[in-house]
Amino acid sequence: MHIASKSAIAAWIIAATMSGPAAAEFSIPIVIEPNVLQVGREGEETTSFDLQALDALPQVRFETSTIWTDMVNTYSGVPVAVLLEEAGLGDSLSQDDAMLELVALNDYRVRIPLADIEDDLPIIATRVDGRTFSIRDRGPYWLVYPYDRAPEYRTEDTYKRSIWQLTQMVVLE
Repeated sequence: MHIASKSAIAAWIIAATMSGPAAAEFSIPIVIEPNVLQVGREGEETTSFDLQALDALPQVRFETSTIWTDMVNTYSGVPVAVLLEEAGLGDSLSQDDAMLELVALNDYRVRIPLADIEDDLPIIATRVDGRTFSIRDRGPYWLVYPYDRAPEYRTEDTYKRSIWQLTQMVVLE
């Protein structure tokens, strides 16, 4: 018997014997849709957006360099303001003291004053140079500004807000 076969049999035996409370105690969470962005208000249900849903919304595209990449690239995706409107959170954009918390796959978090969100910037980039992002390449979603467009997009605060591997956006009021 090959080692691979012994390992497979051992795994099957362990899986078959773990049922009921024992299985729950040792269960590993399974991510069914890793490319889903959850958008909501703190303490309320969220709206889920997969790539297809994000692609169905109005898109913005621009070329820019970044401090994390070696060249100018074309980024495209949904403006944050559009996404908040689509999730039923557009009323939050007019609240001066409201914040938007963005959460990455590794639980890195940033907060952006909603007053800083423009109609078409920043964007939740779904593509770079027409290709979707893999998790290894800062995907599936990346908050991007047109850094080359103006000095206010090349500040330490803006760079800190440029979160990648984005999985959640939560309005804090």
